[in-house]
Amino acid sequence: MIVEHPNRTHAAACLAAEGTRQQEVAAAITAGGGNATVAAAVRTAEIKFYRALRDSAIANGQQSAQFYQALRDLGTGGA
Repeated sequence: MIVEHPNRTHAAACLAAEGTRQQEVAAAITAGGGNATVAAAVRTAEIKFYRALRDSAIANGQQSAQFYQALRDLGTGGA
């Protein structure tokens, strides 16, 4: 997912988080270990990604509700 935003600082943080997410997902797939293991590693990468987006949005005075919802959808309760 690419997040485009007029706030350049937030946009840069989102881009960096996306790069990290992609690397972690690729590493999880490469490492293998069965479907459950890969799925857990991908979920962890997704949680880290949405936390980074949420934290950047808050730090830059931007809307963050959608990131809390994504985290709830991933089972973190929004945290």
